[in-house]
Amino acid sequence: MKFRCERDSLVEVLATAGRAVGTRSSAQMVLSGIRIETVGNRLSVIGTDLDLTVHVATEAIGITDGVCVAPAKLLTDIVRSLEPGAVTIESEGEKVEIGAARSRFSLRTFPVADFPTLPEPPEPATFLAASGLASALRQVVRAASGDDARPLLTGVLIAPEGAGVRLVATDSYRLALRDIEGSDAFVGTSQILVPARALAELQRLSALGTGAKSGDGAVEGAGDNGAMVGLSIGDHDVTFTAGDVKVSTRLLDGTYPDYRQLIPAEYPNRLHVGKDSLLDALRRVRLLVRDNTTPVRLSMRHGGVDLTVVSQEVGDASETVDADFEGEDLTIAFNPTYLIDGVEAVAGDEVLLETVDATKPATVRAAEETDFRYLLMPVRVS
Repeated sequence: MKFRCERDSLVEVLATAGRAVGTRSSAQMVLSGIRIETVGNRLSVIGTDLDLTVHVATEAIGITDGVCVAPAKLLTDIVRSLEPGAVTIESEGEKVEIGAARSRFSLRTFPVADFPTLPEPPEPATFLAASGLASALRQVVRAASGDDARPLLTGVLIAPEGAGVRLVATDSYRLALRDIEGSDAFVGTSQILVPARALAELQRLSALGTGAKSGDGAVEGAGDNGAMVGLSIGDHDVTFTAGDVKVSTRLLDGTYPDYRQLIPAEYPNRLHVGKDSLLDALRRVRLLVRDNTTPVRLSMRHGGVDLTVVSQEVGDASETVDADFEGEDLTIAFNPTYLIDGVEAVAGDEVLLETVDATKPATVRAAEETDFRYLLMPVRVS
């Protein structure tokens, strides 16, 4: 196998497929590699840990058809370090050579026969608007649990809801819910439970939108460019197709908790506040938080909200933010990181914090829209 490709394009392809490779200790060392194949001028790169598979296809200058399995991280790091311009990759026997300008590297490869035989990704059966899916993933995936001891909560529920699709995630401390209206992608389809890790990788794909990227590479606000994401749902897996990238993952098996019973029927208290003002104040007072047990107290009253953090070992901080408040004066406490996550996820410049009392779930949402809701359990304080 031998082909040539521009460095920046090749890095994106290798890094995208490489994010699916096995990261945990595994008896199958080959799962730390990516499968690279050229047929004509078509380059195909696959990474998998058997639960998640990312397949990327792109154009390259094909010189000799062939296939190899190379160490994913090392190969990506090497190509990324090269000078801009054309990169040539050639495999022969048990090694692969990488060359660009005056740089030359040679790496040992894994036996191609040891790489898992994966089915060809299916063609999409239905579609979702990429812009709506990108913003929904940004808002919802953050609330899924990272605790493998509770596997159902590490997934995101995707289900038909009215004339659209609903995404739900919870880690039992907070819950994020987003409706994507006007999509018939799940009409006649039962709900599915998709691992949040797979959706986080899908979220990172540039094909989902044209918005700016956050520090972790996620698309913050995908543009309404008419792009679509294809879905193909099997009995035990689902494949998302975004541009030249296919993300396939096993579905989680089980009954998702009944989240609807957690949503209060009505909220007697409403705090209407500027998103940036509240975020800035929360981030400042959180500087005194040294562990996950230190809450931020919100004392809501007519005309504003007072934020307070008291850390016995460090000190205390307080700040007042101007806001409109309707209801009875109330002091309620939250995990500051979870609250910041919820406020950050709201689209728009204004945030509505709806509360019942100091012990029942509160809701964070946009002031004018109801398609996204973020429920957060208060922290009990004396």
